[in-house]
Amino acid sequence: MKRILVRLIISLLIGAAFLYLAAGRIEFRHAWTAIKAANWNMLLPYVLCMMVQHFFRAWRWGQLLAPIHPVSFGRILPISSVGFLAIVALPLRMGEFVRPYLIADPPHIRMSHGLGTMAVERVFDGVFLSLAAFTAVMEARSRGVSVPAWVLSAGLAALGVFCIALVVLIMTLWQRERAVTLCHSLFSIFSKRLADKAASIAEGIVEGFRVLPNIRRLGLFLGATAAYWFLNALALWIIARGFDLQISVGAAVGLIGMVGIGIMIPAGPGFIGNFELFAEGALGLYLPRSVLDRTGAGFILAAHTTNAGWYLITGLLALLSRHVTFSRVVQASSSPTPDDEVAEEP
Repeated sequence: MKRILVRLIISLLIGAAFLYLAAGRIEFRHAWTAIKAANWNMLLPYVLCMMVQHFFRAWRWGQLLAPIHPVSFGRILPISSVGFLAIVALPLRMGEFVRPYLIADPPHIRMSHGLGTMAVERVFDGVFLSLAAFTAVMEARSRGVSVPAWVLSAGLAALGVFCIALVVLIMTLWQRERAVTLCHSLFSIFSKRLADKAASIAEGIVEGFRVLPNIRRLGLFLGATAAYWFLNALALWIIARGFDLQISVGAAVGLIGMVGIGIMIPAGPGFIGNFELFAEGALGLYLPRSVLDRTGAGFILAAHTTNAGWYLITGLLALLSRHVTFSRVVQASSSPTPDDEVAEEP
């Protein structure tokens, strides 16, 4: 309990710092006026868009799990929904451990296998979002838009980090035995038991990379990833239309790229602060300051709230599934450590 409290305090401090930076750039005093004037008839197409992307996001995970052990979509969807809610709700992205914990089904799928599939997801998500953000920044500069230094730096840094991570991921799969041996050697400095456990976890994580040599599965995963992020961008574009913000679908892709990078940074629950700061930075590439000051804050808060609301509702509904129990979710959230003895309740 003390550990969770410490993480929560740290996350709130990070989130507060982001929110402080955002408050210096966003006219929040105009937010409520813009929200009241928005066309909320756009909420229906937004929900439909989010529904489709939600299915794509869960289905693509199945493509990563299939080379290890096939899992029915009827089981993947509720576990994914609860896992997505946990990522939003828990501090410092601790919710990332919930899906691997709940999907574990020894001996077929270990929690470390699940962690490996999470690593593949995050690396490819990061590459896709970084490319979208970097392209948006370069396109804005080509039009003579003054791009804030922190926006350019964030785009370049993210692109570099995730490209390196992709290379490391592929090299680790290629040199699987050497990677596991190296992990064992490093931890054996402290104790043999710890080294054996670390090597076992590392081996399981590398097993989670097994989709990479499978061209068909990898293609399906990449296609679903592109569809998932495009639909997220389309959902933001729909909300923007409700606020009469004149941005293109391409600009919405750049927006989701910047926001996606921002919320990958471990911070407070609900991505409060990250979302606002990076959304404002992205909108500044496409909209004049006068429009941002008048309508930007309302749009950003509405987009953030509707997104969080979607994952809250779908996550709570998923708790009704026989594949997920509340006690298991609490256990996964409070003790997020790889455990190969974990098994999902029937």
